Amino acid sequence: MITRKERKQSAKKSFLLAFLQVYSKSKAFNIVLIGVMLIIASGLSLATYFTLTDYAIPVNGPVYYDKFLPSVWPKGKDVLFSGIPGFSRAAQPQIPVKITPEVNAEHFAHKIMLMLGGIDFRDLRSLFSQEIPLLLALKNAGPPTVSAATLPNFPKFDSDSVANNDKPLVGIYHTHTSESFIPNSGVAHKPGGQRGDIVEVGAALDRQLEKHGIKSVHNTNIHDYPSFMKAYGPSEITAQNMLADYPSIQMIFDIHRDADKRENVTALINGVQAAKITIIVAIGQQDLPQPHWQQNHAFAKLIEAKLNSKYPGLSRGIQLIEWRYNQHLHPRALLIEVGSQESSKEEAIRSMEMLGDILAEILAESR
Repeated sequence: MITRKERKQSAKKSFLLAFLQVYSKSKAFNIVLIGVMLIIASGLSLATYFTLTDYAIPVNGPVYYDKFLPSVWPKGKDVLFSGIPGFSRAAQPQIPVKITPEVNAEHFAHKIMLMLGGIDFRDLRSLFSQEIPLLLALKNAGPPTVSAATLPNFPKFDSDSVANNDKPLVGIYHTHTSESFIPNSGVAHKPGGQRGDIVEVGAALDRQLEKHGIKSVHNTNIHDYPSFMKAYGPSEITAQNMLADYPSIQMIFDIHRDADKRENVTALINGVQAAKITIIVAIGQQDLPQPHWQQNHAFAKLIEAKLNSKYPGLSRGIQLIEWRYNQHLHPRALLIEVGSQESSKEEAIRSMEMLGDILAEILAESR
C-alpha cells in the first residue's frame, strides 16, 4: 500500500519529468542549461587552480637531477664536487616540500594576475619580462636599420673624397697571390710565383664597383713567393704604397680564399651557388699594436649586416684574430676570405659581385 508521502514524492517526480520534457525542446532552455554547466565546471577548475599544491625545492639541489641518468653511472658534478669540502653535501638532490597555500584575497589576486597576464607580483622580474603592447608594435614594425651612423666607433668617410668620382675609393690586393680553386686549376696554390685564381676574383670586385661608377685600384703584385709564410711583409709595403699614392681610398681589402670543405663555404643565393664570405678583423698583439681594430670591426659589422639583409646566407660572419694583417694601416681595412680551395672560381666571382653591390650602397649612403 502506497503512503501519502510516497504519493506526494511520486507526484513531484512526475511533475519534474513533465517539466523537463516540455522545456528540453526549447533552445533557450538548452542554452541556459549549457551556461549553468559551464559556470559549474569553471568554478570547479578555478577552485582546483587556486588551491593547487605548490612545491618548494631548495636552491642547492634540483629534484629532477636523478631522472635522466641511470643510477649505476657516476654523475659529473659528483666527481667534480667529491674533493671540495661542503660541495658534495650541497650537490645532493633535495626532497621537494609540499606547500598548500592559504586561500585568501592576496592569494586569489596573485593567481588571477599570473593566469591572465603572466605577471607574478611576488617576482618583479616577471613584470619586466612582459612586452608592453605599444612597444611591441613598434618593435615589430620593421627590421632595425643598420648604418654607419648607428654603429659605435665607425670611422667617418672623407666627404670630399666620396663625392669625387674621379679618384679611386677602394683598394684591392692579395697577400697570398698564388691561392687558387681546385675545380678550376687542379691545385690549391699556383707554383713558382705564378698568380692564382684569387687574382681574377679580385678583378671581379674591381669590375663590379666600376659598374656602380666607383673607381678602385687592384694591385696584383706577387707577395707569397719565395716565402708563403712571410708574405705579409711584402704585402704591407704594397698596401702602404697604395694608400700613399691614392689618399682618396676610403676602404682597402686583402682578398683571400679560406681552407675548408665545400659544403661549409657554399650558399644558394637567388637560385645560384656562391662562395660564402668571411670577414677577418685583426685586433693586434702585445708586440703588434693595432690602433684601428675597433674601427675596422665597426666597418665589418656594417658590411655583414647589409650582406645578411640583401643576400641572406652569403656571410659566414666576422672573426676576430690576434694579429694585424696590415689592418693597422687604415681604419677601414679588412681581410676578406671568399670560399675555399674546393669552391669554384665562378662561385667566388659571384660573391665578389654581391660584395661590390654592398660596398657601392655603403658609399652611396655616406654621400
